[in-house]
Parts: sequence; structure tokens; C-alpha cells
Amino acid sequence: MLEVDKKEAHLLQKAIAEWEEDALITPQQANDLQKTWRIREADWQAITLYIFIAAVSCALMAFGSLVLDEKWIEVLRLKFSLPDGIIAALFAGLTIFLCLHGYRRQHRHPAYSLNRELFWLLPVLSIGVSVVYLGKSLQYMNGNYGIFWLLATACYGILGIILSSRLLWSATLLCLIPAYIKLTYFITTDKPYFWGMNLPCRMFLLAMIMLGLDFLFRNNRKYKRVEDISWAGGWLLLLLSGWLISIFGNSASWEEWQHVRQIQLLWWVALFTLLCGITILIGIKTNDSMVRDAGVLFLLLDMYTRYFEYLWDRTHKGLFFAILAVSFWWIGKLLERRMRKGKQKTAP
Repeated sequence: MLEVDKKEAHLLQKAIAEWEEDALITPQQANDLQKTWRIREADWQAITLYIFIAAVSCALMAFGSLVLDEKWIEVLRLKFSLPDGIIAALFAGLTIFLCLHGYRRQHRHPAYSLNRELFWLLPVLSIGVSVVYLGKSLQYMNGNYGIFWLLATACYGILGIILSSRLLWSATLLCLIPAYIKLTYFITTDKPYFWGMNLPCRMFLLAMIMLGLDFLFRNNRKYKRVEDISWAGGWLLLLLSGWLISIFGNSASWEEWQHVRQIQLLWWVALFTLLCGITILIGIKTNDSMVRDAGVLFLLLDMYTRYFEYLWDRTHKGLFFAILAVSFWWIGKLLERRMRKGKQKTAP
């Protein structure tokens, strides 16, 4: 007999009731289906997730205390006269051992397991230590930290694809952003513009590249296992950078932005609002709830930002929020009407 949690049981009951109401199944069949599952007494999946979250939190704190503090590594380095390059090589060797061990475990037990996925946290941490000490041994190539962020990104990305690890791929995307920022600043010798773009505009370009590469490789069998992470990360970065551009425009510095009149940024605001609307439409057309919800969230953020920028000292607060309430009610009504029309079209 199938065991389900309360949320899944509610969904099954609703589906069976709707099928019976639409005469797709008989009352006897509905009764038989109700007997094919039962509600599990405890949601062990949720409990297991919380336990693993606690384990990861403790592991990260232990890593911070033992490795980032560097005291025990420095003691070993001084006692055995180990240069930074040797320490980097030792942690690289540890990474190889951990990845081989994880790869064997993955082949012995191919079914997805949260325990197996969280094991990849160990290679993530060991790669980080290895890259840091490699950078120290090379004196960070005269301050070019972006190269080492990029090296870590490449390591995480290659291993994430080969090992089909969502955790390693998440680390790839998290490292890619600082690598990109540091490299652009190093190339421009810390000047505010790179190819005529300030930092938010550069991040917008990176998000476009991420979404383009995701679209290009999404049919690849290996990449498909982590494709949704890139897709979500690309859209969130695109909307976040677009929101920052709508506030700061292409200003080079805080001082320059303070001298810019808000009216001069209106076309950036219009473009960002248009971007949110396009995002919502893409989410609805492709039935992608993540894209749709992200578009709605940033549209709300856009409206609140514009209120504090242009209307905070000029309008009554109650009137403003009343207008917002009516506008969102109207949008919700339109979407609800659209959903009803869609159901009527698909109904037999």
C-alpha cells in the first residue's frame, strides 16, 4: 500500500473526487482507489531533511573553526615546514579521493539520496582550501583574485556535471559571480566601468549569458540533471540586476548617483517594469511557476521602490496602498479569468 503525507493525501482525495464528479470513474472505483494509499504516521522525509540541515550547519561551523581560522593548518605547516603549494596539493589529493569515493558510492546506489548529495559538501570545502593555498603560494598573481575564483568555479562545474551533483553545481554558480566581478575589476584596474557598464549592468550581462548557455545546453543528458538550477539562478540574477539598474542606472559611483535627478532614471524604470511583465508572460506561457512567481515578486518590489523614490513625500500613504490593492486585485481577476478559459478549452 502506498504511504503518503497529509499534503499528498489531500491532493489524491481532491483528484479522485473531481474524477468522480466528472464521471471519469464510478463511485465504486473511487472507493477502491481510496483504499490504495494511507497517510504515514510520521513525515520521516521532513525529519530527515531537518537532521541533514543540522549536520550541514555543524559541518560548516566546524570547517570555519578548523580551516578558515587556519591555526591547525599553520601549526602543521610550521612543524613540518610545508609551503603553501604543498598544502594546496594535499587538499587537492583529498578532493580526488573524496570524489572517487563518492563516485563509487553513486554507482553502487544509483537512486537519489539526500545523504549522498550532502556528501559532496566535503569536496566543495576541500577545493576551496586548495584554491586558497594555491593563491597564497602564487601571491594571488599580484592581486588577481578573479583567476582563483574562476579556477574554483571550473573545478566545481566539471565535477558537478561529471558527478551529477546539484550541490557542486550550486557552488559553481555561487563562485561564478565573484569570479566575474573580480576579473572585470582587475581588467579595468578597479575602474567603475567595464565596456561602458557599471556593476549592475555587468551583472545583467552575466545573467543573459547564463540563460543563453542554459538554453544552448539544456538538451545535453549530463547537464539536464542540473539545468533547473542554472535556469532559476539566471532569472533571479537577471531580475535582481535589472532592479538595481532601475535604481542606479549606469552611474559610476555613489557620489555620481546622488547628483542624478530621479526623472533621468525613468526610462530605466520603464525598461525594468517591461522586463517584469515579459517575465510573467513567459512564466505563464511556458507554465513555469518559478519564472512567473519571480516576475510577480520583482514587479511588486518595483512598485514599492518607485513609491519610496517618487511618491513618499507627495502622496497620502493610505491612498497609495489602496491604489496598489485595487491594481493587484484587478490583475488577479484577469489571471483567474484566463485560468477559467484555459480549463474550459481543455474540458471534454
